[in-house]
Amino acid sequence: MEQPKKKLSGCGFRKKALEKKQQNERTAAFFQNWLDDKQHAENSCCAHYFISYDIALFMKISYILENAEIEEENEFENIDVCGSVENNRINVDEIISDHGENQGLNVSEVMNENIILDFKDPGTWPEKITNSQRTHIVKMRINYSEKLDLTRSERDGRSINVSWFFKNLVNGNRCRRTWLDYSKSKNALFCVPCKLFLNLTEKNVSKLALDGFINWKKVSERIPEHENSNIHKKNFCTWKMLEMSIGEGKGGIDKELQDSIKLEENHWRLVLKAIIDIIMHLAMEGSAFRGADELVSSIGKSNDSGKFLNLVKLVSNYNEPLRIHLERHKKGGITYFSHEIQNEFLEIIANKVRSTILSQIKSATYYSILFDCTPDISHEEQMSQVIRYVVVNENGCEIVESFLGFIQVFEKTGESITEDILRSLSKDGIDLANCRGQSYDNGANMAGKWKGVQARISAINELARFIPCTAHSLNLVGLHAAKCSPELEKFFGIIQKLFNFFSSSTQRWDMLKKHLKFSLKGYSTTRWSAKYRAVKSLYLQLAQVIHTCNVLKNGNLCEEATVELNSLLKGITNFNFLCMLTIWNKILMAIDKVNVILQKQNISIDVATNHIKGLLKFIEKFREEGIDEALIESKQKATNLSIEPVFPSIRSRKKKKMPGELADDDISTISEESNFKILMKNVCDRISNGLKERFDSIDEAAQDFSFLDGKFLFTLPTIQLKKHAMDFCIKYEKDIDKIEFILELDSFTQHVFQLENKLIDARSDEILSFILKNGLQDAYPNIYTAYQIFLTLPVTSASCERSFSKLKIIKSYLRSTTKQRRLNNLSIISIEHEIAKTINYDDIINEFASKKARKVVF
Repeated sequence: MEQPKKKLSGCGFRKKALEKKQQNERTAAFFQNWLDDKQHAENSCCAHYFISYDIALFMKISYILENAEIEEENEFENIDVCGSVENNRINVDEIISDHGENQGLNVSEVMNENIILDFKDPGTWPEKITNSQRTHIVKMRINYSEKLDLTRSERDGRSINVSWFFKNLVNGNRCRRTWLDYSKSKNALFCVPCKLFLNLTEKNVSKLALDGFINWKKVSERIPEHENSNIHKKNFCTWKMLEMSIGEGKGGIDKELQDSIKLEENHWRLVLKAIIDIIMHLAMEGSAFRGADELVSSIGKSNDSGKFLNLVKLVSNYNEPLRIHLERHKKGGITYFSHEIQNEFLEIIANKVRSTILSQIKSATYYSILFDCTPDISHEEQMSQVIRYVVVNENGCEIVESFLGFIQVFEKTGESITEDILRSLSKDGIDLANCRGQSYDNGANMAGKWKGVQARISAINELARFIPCTAHSLNLVGLHAAKCSPELEKFFGIIQKLFNFFSSSTQRWDMLKKHLKFSLKGYSTTRWSAKYRAVKSLYLQLAQVIHTCNVLKNGNLCEEATVELNSLLKGITNFNFLCMLTIWNKILMAIDKVNVILQKQNISIDVATNHIKGLLKFIEKFREEGIDEALIESKQKATNLSIEPVFPSIRSRKKKKMPGELADDDISTISEESNFKILMKNVCDRISNGLKERFDSIDEAAQDFSFLDGKFLFTLPTIQLKKHAMDFCIKYEKDIDKIEFILELDSFTQHVFQLENKLIDARSDEILSFILKNGLQDAYPNIYTAYQIFLTLPVTSASCERSFSKLKIIKSYLRSTTKQRRLNNLSIISIEHEIAKTINYDDIINEFASKKARKVVF
């Protein structure tokens, strides 16, 4: 027989109460120490609110312990805290406490770290919903509205009717049943408030609150029956009270907890915003992040912490939340400073930039592709991907060339590169059928007529017109012209040797800088503009260079340097060299101006063609008149430099007579000056022929769209305009309606010209901007499409070359082990920094938090 429980005396009761109070204080102190050790940061960025379930639970326990009143012994409930240390983490398995309804808090929760609730689907909610889970669901469903997907709701030949989610009133009005929701996972209907506040001890619990209602035949009876029940109305009011507590902060059962959550959330948001700011700053500059010493305790003490941690320390001097975060950090705690966190933030930012670009490309419909390859510092072949398209903005339109990333290439055959390109476009969701142009360099694997990339892409989409990179083609024209004679190669060789002679010695370079206004330049074999800079610097300062050489000649040079200097001095004081220097300076100046214009991102084909034709006219005119003028200028300059203005004569080679030969060799009567003129005219002919041969593709494209230029559009006779339009529609029959296009052109030339007569001198991009600014694209859709396609066609792949410059900065000698994903993320943020600047930091934080969520959160 069970013995009756002995009742304590007053003294015994006070002693027992004191022990219980001390036990509660020890429990609270344990949680406080645990919380301090973890800096309030044990997974503190969970989900969207940067406050962990552990912290919230501890706040509730602290509230209970501080406010609990000791009345009688039998009113005490034990608080059992079972902790296990695993991976430097304390897990609270079970905390049970019940202080009655008047306390307003019921901490009877079992924490499951692996559950991530889908607040949209009641079928995924557990049967026993904890306070923290309930708060999270209610908070996320505030102002939540989503179009129901009822396509798979069929059961026994019946499907859910949308009218079930509305109640018909007597007066004929309808009101939305906000409490009723559909679960895709269980294909059932649920009552949201009754599911949230389900009490299993009650009798006759509705299926709408338990595991979902699935009998579609009985829905029209059960829904009115349920919504008129007292338990439903009670749960509905409780639901709305909790919404008020969370959303408005006007009181409620968890107001104190919610205030603490919001305070902690704001703190972590400010900390993470500062970290994101630092990451964005370094990424946009292409700077290195990490150092040899990445310990947080070494920040400010070690010079090897790296730029990222040093900037964190610098910013913390002016950012209070970041300073507090650093001060309360302890060894083993969460800091969000590691390279893994950096990579996650870089990934999120880069994806947002990439998604913005892709959305612009898809909204533009038509685009062109630009690809080019180069090896990086770790000897891996990187292919740059750039897309050209037209963006509509407040100023009308803008031609944009956007960088999408680097693709690592393992084989450089046309077939393999084509597969890489198609795979990348498919991955980004870009339809190849909308591609209207492609531009690469003149390599056989890219521009090959039969097996090159352009041929393979054109076989898939015949409208993807191939236009070789005009800047690269112009470079090849000059390069081949400079190799038409050994004398020309010797001329450029002397310029390069002169630069090498001075740059190889710091003393000689210092001596040179004392006499020159700007230094000598070396030239590159791949960049023709570098040759112009080298020729120009020597042409403008030839007298000073000769003077410097004479000074060094009289100085103390080693024997080898003296021999080299005498050879160079003899070469640059030659009248032949002086004439070539003058002529090449004029030719290269004209080529360089066009080359710079062609590399502009927003240049269109008609503008590029006009500049190329202008260069061709200059070369032809220079051949007839410019060479003689250059010789006169060279003679004057030679006189000033004390150089004899005479071409050095070359002894004619006399061929030995063979036995039986009677005739002598003819002696050439052509003077050295005439030979020089013939040589330079040969150069001009090479350049002229190269310009005609290498630019036939862009010239053909310009001819197809020439009738859209203002000068032709408003001045061509109607018959010729219609003929051009018909030919154009044959090529682009998939994009343009032939009949409508001709009618639109007839109307456009008559009515639009009356609105703005200045359009007769306008370029194609200016006409398209006029159409957009005045909202005429709806009246002339085919004309709008024609201009859009025309401006989409590429001119150069110079944007790919510019991305290579960033590649060399980001993946440098000291950062040669950078992985491909990090390289791409850093590159797109740095190159497309204007888009990166527009990203909302709160969006970055929310996405980062959702990826890091491991617990049930608020």
